[in-house]
Amino acid sequence: MNRIRAARQSLGWTQNELARKAGVSARTIHAIEKGRPCRQATKRSILNALGVPWDLREEYFQRARSVRRVTPIEAARTA
Repeated sequence: MNRIRAARQSLGWTQNELARKAGVSARTIHAIEKGRPCRQATKRSILNALGVPWDLREEYFQRARSVRRVTPIEAARTA
């Protein structure tokens, strides 16, 4: 289960309540609970609302995957 959802539910809050306390939209909370990425400021607001220290952010949010840039030469080799 998503850690943000679990923390929210353990407090007995709805997505709307967490959104209001964090100062973000309920749609943002829904997207984050589905595993979508968000900005660092949004993460900080949500963690603060939940009472979770910033140091634990990587346990609550998935890391963004880096995308490796492919050069035209590499692309030609795979074609």
